[in-house]
Amino acid sequence: MRKNNKDKILSAARRLFLKYGYNGISLRAIAREAKLTTGAVYFHFKNKMDIYRTICHEAIDILVKEFTTGLNRGERINQKLISTFDSYIRFFYEHSDYYNILMEYKASYDQEGNSKNNGIAERMSRLTTFAQNTIEEGIKAGEFRTLDTSMLSLFLASIAEGMLQYKNMGLFDFYGVSDRDFRKFMADVIGRGIQSG
Repeated sequence: MRKNNKDKILSAARRLFLKYGYNGISLRAIAREAKLTTGAVYFHFKNKMDIYRTICHEAIDILVKEFTTGLNRGERINQKLISTFDSYIRFFYEHSDYYNILMEYKASYDQEGNSKNNGIAERMSRLTTFAQNTIEEGIKAGEFRTLDTSMLSLFLASIAEGMLQYKNMGLFDFYGVSDRDFRKFMADVIGRGIQSG
């Protein structure tokens, strides 16, 4: 029963965060939406930040699963690297609620700059580690030139994230750019930039 209550709280919080944003709701509003008392909410979570952090962790865990699946599908190193882009796209379409809540994280939740203390940045770093490992594999195989793997993985993540933000705003539709077109362009430009020789 209590586990069920925790799920009800998280489900209610996801709906409310999407509709009103982190700053637009209270813990009482979450309890009301979940049809529980605030005491029941406090049984599972310390405060609203704890609920939000839990939802962000769920989102990142989904992304990690997408990355793992994508990397396992790729046979060649460059296919594995572009699979990280595909993982972001799948997450955007298949888990849009989580995507939108996670994107609000920096804008609303982390106003005090506590990202080092809440585990979200640490979990997100797992995503860049996937790319780093793939880049290192490409360097060792002689397919990629020697580059700072941390910087390149952050660069690739930033491109994918920026692309998703522009998609969310409708800019890709405005210019008539499909996911496939952008993926192909990115693979060509980035691929040439990191190729050895």
